[in-house]
Amino acid sequence: MDAVVDVARAAFDHAGELATLECGHTAAVLGAVRLAARRTGVGEPAPERFAESFDVDPERVAVADEVLATYLSPPADRDEIRSLRRTLVVAREVRAAVERGRNAGPELPGSHLADAAPFLLARASSHLDSRTDREYPGLETAALRDHIERLEADLELARLGTKLYTLVAED
Repeated sequence: MDAVVDVARAAFDHAGELATLECGHTAAVLGAVRLAARRTGVGEPAPERFAESFDVDPERVAVADEVLATYLSPPADRDEIRSLRRTLVVAREVRAAVERGRNAGPELPGSHLADAAPFLLARASSHLDSRTDREYPGLETAALRDHIERLEADLELARLGTKLYTLVAED
């Protein structure tokens, strides 16, 4: 929930004045919450809840959301976000396997996850280069943790869009 609040605050700080002028302060704040909930992936609150809880027209909240979104870069497309999420899942699985002392990566034959990060699966499950017969050390937990942090940041950037991600990171 903290992430939603941070994203909503950044969106409101960036273009809230325009949304407030057009739709009113309450609608602008709720529009920022709606936009933040959608972009962080927690799901949008039902429009009826705005009317019940805050005595504000849900249509004004939707307009405020649109005003805010106009001044923020759009998120990445759904396929890119889904691909990043799958890659992150695979990286976490590989890290868990390495932390348990397994040399092989997760067993995911024929799954879409196996295709999401083949470089990690190949590196985790093979220590011998068949072309040169040289042994490679495999994956290190610290390197995997760093890689996962980068993937998490990439996923957040994809969900939020460049401008909103930058505003949140600055806070």
